[in-house]
Order: sequence, then structure tokens, then C-alpha cells
Amino acid sequence: MSLQIFTIKKIPIKLHFTLIIVFFLISWTLATGFMPYYYPNLTTLQYWSMGVMGAIILFVSILLHELSHSLLSIRYGIHVNQILLFIFGGISDIKDETKEFKKEFKIAIVGPLTSYALSGLFWIFFIIVSYINDTQQNIGNYLNSIEGILLYSSMVNLLIGSFNLIPAFPLDGGRMLRAGLTKWKKDFDLATNIASKIGIAISFGIIGLGFVAIVRGSFLGGFWLIIIGWFLNSGAQTYLDQNELSTRVKGIKLKEIMNKNFVAVKPDLKLSDLIKDYFNIYWKSAFPVINDDNQLVGMITTDAISKIDRIEIENKKVNDIMIPVSQLIVMSPDKEVNDALNQLFRKGMSRIFIVDRQSQLIGLVSKSDILNIAQERKEFLQSSKKWNY
Repeated sequence: MSLQIFTIKKIPIKLHFTLIIVFFLISWTLATGFMPYYYPNLTTLQYWSMGVMGAIILFVSILLHELSHSLLSIRYGIHVNQILLFIFGGISDIKDETKEFKKEFKIAIVGPLTSYALSGLFWIFFIIVSYINDTQQNIGNYLNSIEGILLYSSMVNLLIGSFNLIPAFPLDGGRMLRAGLTKWKKDFDLATNIASKIGIAISFGIIGLGFVAIVRGSFLGGFWLIIIGWFLNSGAQTYLDQNELSTRVKGIKLKEIMNKNFVAVKPDLKLSDLIKDYFNIYWKSAFPVINDDNQLVGMITTDAISKIDRIEIENKKVNDIMIPVSQLIVMSPDKEVNDALNQLFRKGMSRIFIVDRQSQLIGLVSKSDILNIAQERKEFLQSSKKWNY
């Protein structure tokens, strides 16, 4: 669940609901720990003001870090779907990963460089404010609050930049490592496999450090290390699984596996007839919607029907509640399964609609179709290893 707050260069900027939790935790940690340690004898209100401001600057810094990735991606002609800020920081949802190692390296490294630049800028302002605070004693202790915020902002951006250089997916360091391996091995998929395994190993190391920290009495620090390690492990494992799946279906065209025997409905069909003559008969969760020229115009799902009350079902038609074609994954039959697989993972969908040059629907490919082909190839490769030919 996320909320779009604004757009930058047509990139939607969204906040995930988990941000509320981590925002409070960071503000509380700064107000009760960091700020009193470095700047004692201030009021509770000052500490909480410093904590809230520090948390705001943290997430603005993360946004600028991710924005640098996104803007450079756009410059290279790569579409960016959104930037999402969530409990573990932020992520740039880039539509297609470039397989050119130079571009990937530059897109990856610009994030940490941005964070280091911000750290340096905040540090300069910190030095200036500290000098004024030391030389002008009659100004009052409110400058201590500004000092504390600037000090934290410099330190946290230095930490963001350095943390992202860890060579583990989905961090920038993992992408930089893959770029280097791609240049060395001349094989993007092999580089992804190696980089993902290295990332998994590093994540287990971080989790291990977390348990050691807990045993030594640092429960909060150890807990966060375990969470971070788990997050990195999950990301690296996902990349590894997707890469292995992608390798198994490499070279297969969509036209070779698409299902040509599909049932479609018309946009002017009444919802009551749709339920009676289609959903209750075929027991499918969705149907493609085509016009009189057999052109794909959308998809109707059981989820959409479930949100309509009984009276509306009698009055509405398919085109009133269908998902428009612009929101579906539509591809040509000559596209590779790998490209389709990437789209499915990125958009979180389960179907691909295959159309010809006239936008007429000619076939469907589901995620399960691709997974079945991948499993068959896996079993074949395992069996063929026993042959002597």
C-alpha cells in the first residue's frame, strides 16, 4: 500500500505505509539517543524537533539518492516506473535493466556519489554553524539544534553512500559488481548469477554479526543487522532465482508457447450475462476483452466483479469495470519469453497478451506456462547429465 505524493520529471514519487513506522522509530532514536549524546542539556522539545527534522532529511536524502539513479536511467533511454520510499529506504523501479556494463556501472555509482556529495555539503554547513556558535555566545543555544541536525545529516548520508557500496543485490555495490563481472566474463546472465551468490554470502555474514552483537548485549544494533541481512538475502536470492529461471527459457519465442485456444468477451456484454455464461461456465478468474475487430481492449476479472453490488451488476457492462489495455502486458509473438518474464515480475501480473500488428489478440501466455517450460528444461538438463553422448 503506497501513496503518490508528487512527480519529478514524470517519475511518480510514492510513500509506502511502512515509512510511518520507521519515521517514528528514527525520530525517537535521534531524540532520545543521538542528539542528547552529542548535545546535552537541551530541552525535550528541542530534542524531538531535532529528531523529526533529522528523519525528514534522511528520507529526502534517500529520495535524492534514488532520483540520481532514475534521472541517469532516463538519460540513457530507460523508463522509470516510480520511486518508492519504504521501511528499508528507497528503490527506483526501473522498467528494464541495461545489459551494457558501462551504463549499469554509471547508473549504480551515481547514487553513492550523490550521497557523498550531500554528506560533504552538510558537513560544510555544520562547520560554518559550529564556528558561529563558538564565536557568538550571545546568540543562544538554538544553534546547537541546527548543529545537531547538520551533523546527523552529514553522518547519515556518508552511511547511505557507504552501505550502498556493499557488493550485494539489490544494493548499488551489487550492480557495480555485476557490471565488472559482465565486462570480465562477457556474459550478463553468468555475471548476475555470480554477483547474486556473493550477495547471499555477504547477507549471511551480516546476519551472523547481528547474532554476535545480540549475544554481546547490543540487542537493538544486532536486531537491525539481522533485519538488514535478511533484506539483502531476500533481494539477492530473488535475483538468483529469476536469473536461473531466465536462463532456462532463454531463446524461446512467445509464439512457441502461447495458448491460441482462449475465450474472450465483448465490451458491451452485461455483467449478469458475463457471470452466468462465462465465469460460471469456464471457472476462470479473468477473460480478455476484444472489440468487433478482434482487437484487445482490456481484461475483466473476478476481483472487479466482486466489488460491484447486485443492483449494479444488472445495469453495468464489461467496459464499465474492465482493466484497460494500457494497463496490461501486451507483446508481439516474436518477443522472447525472457522479456515477458521480466515484465511479469516487474508489474506483478500473471498474464501476457499476444497481439499481431493490427492489435488483434492471437494468444495468451501465463506465468504458469513459463514456469512449466522452465521446469521441463530443468528436468531435461538433470537427466541429460547421465548420458554419455
